[in-house]
Amino acid sequence: MKKPFLLIMAALLVIMGGFQGKSAYAASDDITGITLEKEMRDMIAQGVIQGYSEGVYKPKNDVTRGEFATFISRALKLPDANSLTNFPDVAPDSKLAAGINSAAAAGLITGYGDKTFRPNDKITREQMANMIAGAMDYLALDQTPAALNFADLNEFPSSISRASVMVCVGSEIINGIQNSDGSFSFQPKKYAQRDQAAAMLSRMLNVAKQQEEEEQPPTDTYSFKIATIDNGELKYSSRTYASMDSAASAITSPNTQVVTQGTGENNIVKMKSGIAVAKATTDSATTILYDENLSKQLTYVVPQTEMKYLDADGEKVKVQVADTIGYVKQTAVTLIPDAMKKGQSYYTAENGSLVHHIYTPSADKYVSYIFGKAPAFMTPGVNYYSWDGHIFLNANGTKAGEAYQYFNYLPIRTTTTYTADQLNQYVDSVKADSPLKTQGAAFKKAEEMYHINALFLLANAIHESNFGLSSIAQDKFNLFGIRAYDGDAYNSAQTFKSFEECILYQAERLSSKYVNPNGGYDNGAVSGNKSVGLNVKYASDPYWGQKIAGYMYRADNYLKNQDPKYKLGLTNTGGLNVRQQPNTSLPAEFTYAKSGAPVVMMEESKQSDGTWIKTISDLKDYTDAYIYGEFVDEIPVAK
Repeated sequence: MKKPFLLIMAALLVIMGGFQGKSAYAASDDITGITLEKEMRDMIAQGVIQGYSEGVYKPKNDVTRGEFATFISRALKLPDANSLTNFPDVAPDSKLAAGINSAAAAGLITGYGDKTFRPNDKITREQMANMIAGAMDYLALDQTPAALNFADLNEFPSSISRASVMVCVGSEIINGIQNSDGSFSFQPKKYAQRDQAAAMLSRMLNVAKQQEEEEQPPTDTYSFKIATIDNGELKYSSRTYASMDSAASAITSPNTQVVTQGTGENNIVKMKSGIAVAKATTDSATTILYDENLSKQLTYVVPQTEMKYLDADGEKVKVQVADTIGYVKQTAVTLIPDAMKKGQSYYTAENGSLVHHIYTPSADKYVSYIFGKAPAFMTPGVNYYSWDGHIFLNANGTKAGEAYQYFNYLPIRTTTTYTADQLNQYVDSVKADSPLKTQGAAFKKAEEMYHINALFLLANAIHESNFGLSSIAQDKFNLFGIRAYDGDAYNSAQTFKSFEECILYQAERLSSKYVNPNGGYDNGAVSGNKSVGLNVKYASDPYWGQKIAGYMYRADNYLKNQDPKYKLGLTNTGGLNVRQQPNTSLPAEFTYAKSGAPVVMMEESKQSDGTWIKTISDLKDYTDAYIYGEFVDEIPVAK
């Protein structure tokens, strides 16, 4: 329950803001002394709003739709989604493209009926309120709509906009504009100004911070209840319990009852089965998976990532991402029981390809991409479900089959047979205006120098830079989002002198840190997922590795599948030594500390002590490598 005292104090602070003395900033900039100076400075300090030049912020300038989408993307530290969602009228090289696409991918903005976004149109106060309400949904904030007493209520043609403003007023994000007669109006069709945008965003973030502080579990009150799911809604019992365990033990119908704590729409803390959805907090833009003691980080994911729910206690939730089982803090997820799910990510077989449809719970919408070849056991038109991308279930939960995607588990120390000209030819066939269509030689040079597969590097660049057309790529020759941190990707991104310099930099970085078994970030030399490969520590997007594999698959298809296909395997034991020859008397090149390391399986070598498998070393400076045969299992690849 919200504390009335805090709300009263917040209102008093807003009122008192108008009686402050002269700002300490004096007249050094153009926001000193304005009514919303405090909010403007707050958003400037957080990097949400930036100036035109030193001390010039133009607080009374109207805000465009593209600018506000960028503001909200920075405020929420949204993950970069430049290659996922694009409006035809948002140029990839626009400085606002990353923010617009990130906000769209998070479900915070939508386009018009003709699928355009119209980024240069000025945003109205009504539209801004809709985006703020969407951001509150994204942050899973408690919302209490308030009655509207504005004098211009007749100017609200949309019930959706009216509902958004009611929520914002109830949270004291919107106060209204005072009229000469003392009444207040909202002026929904009036263009929003930069200082007004700053005020809404600043107040929203303060509400989020306050609610997060209030959500800390009480230690001396009976705070747990049992709720029954009825037609997708929670019906709360009147009885309270002192602990989660005591409430859980009182459940009589596990399929339709859950344990809740506190108040609000997203207060489920324990259930039988369902989805745990990662959510942003004021402290972190990502959700971290830990070991059971919450002391060691295993991996991390972006908000709205679906994770398989396994169990929960008062402090943490046990979840599965890919094949990784870990623990997340209760405050970092929203629990959705099976009986309350509105959607879920799934896979389909379409025209011979495996298509992954990713569900975003907060937006209740799907985006899709091609992952690879559709397994033979899949039937077109049928939805299949998978937590790891290789074991697929039918809708009833029974196993439909198992198939790994070749390029997702192909070690990137391999060398592609495709030439520079062939790589250029593929890019030109897909995106004729892409600068990558002339970079084939640079990708092959990187492959030769650092032993990183050129086809992988090309796919990596395509995914991260939208075929080299993103603003970061165009302005900074940065094809891989290097140092482009979530929340302010454009300004933080590293600048290179040329595309070739960037390609060589990326190849060296991957080779020395992520593929090298002694590099500190190694989890297997494949694109992978959140259990194996680069994706574990390289990217917060849990499907980053799968998306890159999909680009490799499409390029290979276009080039008539000329790349020879290896047998692929996973090691089945930890502490496995890799040697330069099939001889235990020789020192190990390196050791696979954990089982499940992906390897290429080349020819067998029969020795007196058994069969050895020749493979490709994860170390750059070795060519031949051998592992003992009984410690590696071939994986079934989709055919």
